Amino acid sequence: MGLDKSPVVLGKDHFRQLYQTELEQEAEWLRRGAREKVNSIEQFLRAHDLHPRRLVELGCGVGAVITECQRRSLAATYMGVDYSQEAVDYLRAHSPGIEVVQGDITDPQFRVDEPSDVVVVSHVLEHLEEPARFLHSMQRALKFSHAVIEVPLEDLMASRLKARLKDRTGNVAGHVQFFTSTSFEALIESCGLRIVDRRNYAPVLDMDTIRFVSQKDGLAPHRYWLKAVTNHYLPQWLMPWWKRLYYAHHAVLCTAR
Repeated sequence: MGLDKSPVVLGKDHFRQLYQTELEQEAEWLRRGAREKVNSIEQFLRAHDLHPRRLVELGCGVGAVITECQRRSLAATYMGVDYSQEAVDYLRAHSPGIEVVQGDITDPQFRVDEPSDVVVVSHVLEHLEEPARFLHSMQRALKFSHAVIEVPLEDLMASRLKARLKDRTGNVAGHVQFFTSTSFEALIESCGLRIVDRRNYAPVLDMDTIRFVSQKDGLAPHRYWLKAVTNHYLPQWLMPWWKRLYYAHHAVLCTAR
């Protein structure tokens, strides 16, 4: 059986389109998902008795994660970096107190001179055609003591079976990398970072968020109910198996070697 090929919009182009056409909706979707992602950051900081003076998020987009970090007072000062002018303008307008920089971390000329205690890269690598280049650039461009990096795990058994029927690069989230915990951690360590802690969890969406994202993505009724089953009910009922076989998020706390 051949793959159902969908038009693929990769990397920066995916978010460029979103920010130009669905900025407010995308910001609301990211805000709803930020709480659990920041739980990873906060748990690592507390477990390792880290009290960052300066926290920097790379690929911050419209700032949902770093704004939630600021709301929880996880650091004294904050900086968000993103390549998109629309995204950084949105963050600057909606989150006073966060320093905002527009720039491409992989540009050899890009550099942040002031040292950072914690660098956050939250759900960025799965959008990049060259994630290793990004991680090497991060270490070149910034001075930091710790990094928190999180991705979705989408190369699990159920996802691999679905990929035989449909081209998974045609997804509405714009993902082009599909990780297991093993492949993700291998990427991190191959780029010269040392993993000191990890967190694996399956996010559970509330029904209001499922209604919101279904409307945002224009899902048909049967797709809405499928999303409700796979993102709300089954993760709660089958959690230990769900995050091993179907879908999970994986976060690591790293230091430079």
